[in-house]
This record gives sequence, C-alpha cells and structure tokens, in this order.
Amino acid sequence: MKKIVGLLSIVALLAGCVTQPVAPNPDVLRVGISPHSQPVIFKQGGAIVGIEADYAKLIGEALGKEICFVEVPWNKQIDYLEQNKTDIIMSNMTVTGARNIRINFATPYMQSGLSGLFRRDAFDPTGLLASTIINQNKRIGYVKGTTGEIFVMQRFPRGEKKSFSSRAAAVKALRSGKLDMFISGAPSVWWLSAMNESDLVAFPDVLNAEPLAWGVRKSDAALLDQLNTLVAQWAQDGTSKKIIQNWISIFQ
Repeated sequence: MKKIVGLLSIVALLAGCVTQPVAPNPDVLRVGISPHSQPVIFKQGGAIVGIEADYAKLIGEALGKEICFVEVPWNKQIDYLEQNKTDIIMSNMTVTGARNIRINFATPYMQSGLSGLFRRDAFDPTGLLASTIINQNKRIGYVKGTTGEIFVMQRFPRGEKKSFSSRAAAVKALRSGKLDMFISGAPSVWWLSAMNESDLVAFPDVLNAEPLAWGVRKSDAALLDQLNTLVAQWAQDGTSKKIIQNWISIFQ
C-alpha cells in the first residue's frame, strides 16, 4: 500500500497538482496551494511553477519527502490545514495577527508589501505615492479576502471600492476603464504590469511591509522547526535570493 501511495504521489508531482486531498503519509508533504498568484505560485502549461514551487522542491529534497500539491480555494487554506487535508500552506500568504491565531508561520522567506497597478492614462510618472494620491478618491479595486482588501478599506475612505474574486478579473476591469487603481501584493502587481505593459504600469515600490511565509498546523512543531532551519540556511547561502530574483528581477 505504501508503494502504491508513493507512486500516486509521484504521478501527482509530475502532473503539477492534485485536485482532491490525499491521506496523510509520512513520506509525502501535502502542499496547499491556490495557484493564481503569479509569480509566487501559479500554473503554466499545466505545471505548478513559481517562487514557492521552487521552494517546495527544495523542501522535499531536504526533508526526504515527495511533494504533493493540493489545490485549495484561497478562503479554505487554513481550514484544510487544520483539518489535516494539507501539511503546509505555500500560497503567497502574508503573515497577519488574525491568521497567526489559528496557524503557525515559519520564518518569512521574503519581505514583500502591497503595491498599485494603474492604467497608462491615469498615473503620475513621478512614482507610486503620487499615482496613489491622484486615484485615492476614484474607483479602487482589490481581491476579496486578501490584505489588499483591508488596506483599501482603511486607507481610502473616500474611494469607490470594488471587490473582485481574482486578480485577472480586476485587471480586466482596469484595462477596460471600469477601475482606476488596483491594490494587490507587489510581486503580482509587477508581474501583471509586465504582462500588460502596453496598457498598465506599476512601480518598483511598496505601500507597506508584508512578510510572506509558510503556514503549518499548531500541532506540527517538528515541521515548523525544520522549515525555520531551512529558511535561515537559504538566506545565508544565497539560495533564497537566487530563487526570488529568478522570478522578480527587481527584488533586492
């Protein structure tokens, strides 16, 4: 039975994702992902790729475990982890006090933040802050259930706030003139700007500080310790910088 489960896990890894949770297995690390956050974790040609996919491969090698990606709706990530349907969340998750009540976070692997995406006919070329100011009372978009939503609600009281189910939907609205500014995680904003450079613009700056980290169950202290050791090692030997700069060339 162990051999069969192992074979299924290898097939899952090669396929890039698993649509249904798999049973706990000491030889498999079940990674909860919501693969819609380019360039952190996303699908490309049917495979799971991105910054955290690269990290997952290294974690599997370091721990001697097969990596099994489990696709999870973003708003169910912590639920799946608590219900033992996944072992770790690697899905562009920001460390927040509310989330930390339910799960533990490993040492952040990246210091990120929120940034703004603008149409080329509605931004200030002097920078992010100026572009944000001229659009602060206009139509401002965010993805529901993210830290971008909290930021928009707190910082733009006079703006017309618009909620979206995905970054793709928000970008579509921005490009079509139904939105004036989109607030989201900086890595995704920079990626979306690059993919739509004829219409949209972003700046290599952030509006706040938001650490990205991996979440584990409160009861899984052993995995937390292992992850913290790996994050420290990779920060020191340059592995993390190499992974992140491969996907985000402007990362310092």
